[in-house]
Formats: sequence, C-alpha cells, structure tokens
Amino acid sequence: MTTQVPAISWRKMGLQALAGAVAGAVAMIGAMRLLEGEALAWQPSQIILAGIGMIYLLMGLFVGVGIAVPARVGQRLLNVADAEELVEERASMSGSALTCIAIGAILTLLAYSTVEGATTPVTATTAFWIMLALLVAGTLVSIAMWRRFDELWRQLTIDASAITGNMLLGVCVIWGGAAAAGLAPAPHPLDLISLAFGSFLLATFIAAGRRGMMTPQ
Repeated sequence: MTTQVPAISWRKMGLQALAGAVAGAVAMIGAMRLLEGEALAWQPSQIILAGIGMIYLLMGLFVGVGIAVPARVGQRLLNVADAEELVEERASMSGSALTCIAIGAILTLLAYSTVEGATTPVTATTAFWIMLALLVAGTLVSIAMWRRFDELWRQLTIDASAITGNMLLGVCVIWGGAAAAGLAPAPHPLDLISLAFGSFLLATFIAAGRRGMMTPQ
C-alpha cells in the first residue's frame, strides 16, 4: 500500500505539468499571433508586467478548466483531496478563477497599452482606471467572502498577506535606498505594479506550500 501513494502522486504531478505546458504553449502561440507583424519596442518593465499578467491569466484558465471538466478529472488537475471537495468548493474556485483572469487580462493590457506604437483597444489611462475598479471590486468581494472562509483559508490569507508585506518592505527599502544613493536605477512606474502583484502571487505559493497544500493529494 505504501508503494502506491508515490505512484499516484507522480501521475498527478505529471498530469498537472502537462496541462500547464499545454496552456502555456497555447498562450504563447496566441500572443505571437496577436503581435505578428508589429515591430514594437518593448521595454523590460513592460515585458515583466505582461509576463506577470500572463501568469495570472493562465492560472485562472487552468482553474476554470479544472472546475469545468468532470469532478474526478478536475480533482487531479487542481490537487484537491477528492471529487466531493471540488464540488463543494466549486463556487468559490469559480470566483477565484474569474478574478485571476480579470487581473491577468488588465495587467497585460496595461503593459501593452504603454508600448510606443501599439494599437490597443483602450488607452493606458483607461486601462489604469479599469485596473483600479477591479482592485476596489476585488477588495469588496474579499471582505464579503471572508465570512464564509473556514479557519484554514483565513489563516492562509493572513499568512500570504504578511509575507507579501514583508517582501514589499524589503524590496522597496533596498531598491529605493540604492536608487537614492545612485547605486541602482530608479524603479519604473510599471515596476511598482509588477512588484505588488508578483509579490502577492509568490507569497500565496509560499503560504500554501508551508501548509502542505502544494503536495500532490
């Protein structure tokens, strides 16, 4: 019996890795087709923000696929304990998936809209206001969902927020001080957005990993 558990874990990890690779390939092909024929001068800060937005977008799509397929398949994709848990958490996971997709889309749009010569459906100013509206809406939804969180999810949220704050404090103090002393270039405005969303993303994985939630079930 003990020899079967690693085999199941490795199969699940392989399935998750394969699904992630396929999603990443599709996203890259789509992005290349959208930008085909455009000779744009992307700056590093714009590329980083677009990359972070793409990660959020892929995460949302991945979770969306996981809850859309039959529960037994979704259980393996999303690393939940059993199919019943996936059914119970489907509503909250759907909201999380839509949130990630919205964040990823607006971050990518904001980065692209600041590229000189880019033909975007909205201006950078409009993209900023959309992002701000999403932040306000997301905050209100998070406050409403907090009451329905169990102890595990509340503690996970607190841990991720604390880790994010510590990372932002360290990076801002060191980077800002180094820039003031002439030892490093000052951050680009888009770098601040990338730092905020990237730090929270990394902190979420760290908090989940510390509680064993990244281990294949």
